[in-house]
Amino acid sequence: MRFLNFNMVFSLFITAVLFFYQGDLLAEDGDKGGNRIVITIKENSMVQWDHIFLGDIADISAHGFLKEAIEKIDLGTSPKPDKIRSIDKRKILSAIHGRRFLPKDILITCPERVYVKRLSRETSVQDIREYVENRLSGIFKNREYQLITFQVKGLEPYPPGKTKLFSDTEEMVDKNGKLSLFVDIVIDGKKTDRVSVSGLVALYETVLLAKSSYEKGEILSREKVYAQKKNIFEIGHDYIKSFEAIEGKQLVSQIRKDECITSKLTASLPLIQKGDIVSLFARNESLLIVTTGVCREDGFENDIIKVENLNSGKIIKGIVKEKSKVEVIY
Repeated sequence: MRFLNFNMVFSLFITAVLFFYQGDLLAEDGDKGGNRIVITIKENSMVQWDHIFLGDIADISAHGFLKEAIEKIDLGTSPKPDKIRSIDKRKILSAIHGRRFLPKDILITCPERVYVKRLSRETSVQDIREYVENRLSGIFKNREYQLITFQVKGLEPYPPGKTKLFSDTEEMVDKNGKLSLFVDIVIDGKKTDRVSVSGLVALYETVLLAKSSYEKGEILSREKVYAQKKNIFEIGHDYIKSFEAIEGKQLVSQIRKDECITSKLTASLPLIQKGDIVSLFARNESLLIVTTGVCREDGFENDIIKVENLNSGKIIKGIVKEKSKVEVIY
């Protein structure tokens, strides 16, 4: 009986020791968990992202994941880049106290109104111009061009990040040199804005101009023209560049001094002209007859023209074959 009482007393003693020891452990844990959370909100802050989080505008004293959770409390959308938004103290406190996982004895210091400005990165007109000029260089290859005027509409401050410019406009420049396209502003892979670009482009080529004024029918030669660099958007694309292309050509209309020589203003001389003496020939499988005639009209190769037979005086039709040769049509 005494042995049983001893065992019982010993068991009660051990239980009591464990109870008090466990109480000490719990008390220590309680002290650690009871460290007070302190949130100090700044009156002025700069933010980068689309939303304002408490961690962006406050210094937070808390442990581990609890601090992370407090930092992620959302206070609403950020202002536009380079703009300022104010937040009322009551809204901030309401957002904090609305988190049920937080203890009630948080120490919060907050001004009556908080001001938040969005960080920005400027994309300049020069940035857009350099992009457009790079596109034009690809279009015109090694040809000489000049961007005479350049305007950008809709350009604003943008959030910081990796910025790219993109345009899918294919026909950037029209036949008169007018520049027109849209350029997308892409930041960190996301299309942020689209701006309108316009301007005027000059494209230069060396073309032939008249040294003097000439009448219709004038036969051109190297001595009657000169070469000069011109903006082809002003003179059209029908210009002539080489001296060989006008040599011996005839003007089909009057031209003024210093006017650009175009293919529409010139024509090749007919192979046979009215009044020329030509050889008339007629043939069949076994016979060739040749005589002389005078042309009654101009004719190019393979044209059908009227020719007077000088032997008979008759007007006959023939096909222009070569210079001074016409084949009679039966």
